[in-house]
Amino acid sequence: MSFFDINYNSLLVQLLPVRLRNSKMVAWLTALVSPVKWLYDVFAANRSNNLYLLSHNSQVVYLQAALNDVFDPIGRQIIIVDGPYKDPLFIYLIPETKPLWIGMASETGGSGYPVPQVLYMDMETSLMGIGFIVKIPVSIAFDIARMKALINRYKLPGRNSYQIITY
Repeated sequence: MSFFDINYNSLLVQLLPVRLRNSKMVAWLTALVSPVKWLYDVFAANRSNNLYLLSHNSQVVYLQAALNDVFDPIGRQIIIVDGPYKDPLFIYLIPETKPLWIGMASETGGSGYPVPQVLYMDMETSLMGIGFIVKIPVSIAFDIARMKALINRYKLPGRNSYQIITY
């Protein structure tokens, strides 16, 4: 039992003196306390919502759980994967004795030559503009604006780009 759990019906009867505990007095005091019970219900709903928001952060597991809680609570098939990434290709100096043949794209590596390696610029080897991808099954109906709002609430501020795809 939490500090915030209050049962106003039992509290009302317990704080009432014994000689005044009749049904008419309890009904009258219940009517007087009903606005306080309504405010308490609003407070309890807001508190549980805030506790849910605080328990989910920008980690992939929690973001995925929050999306599944809202859009697919039964199947939980919404997944989050990393964006596309190309490994950098390192070029070595001659004294390092690690040969790497860099050819043109038209060269296919025939007649005993290895297949030429593709060089990417520094920006091309980082994440390809997409920080993460949210994969949603086709069977799930969702509102794209609500999905984006939920993702923007929980994602890291630095990872601004994401993509929503269906599979």
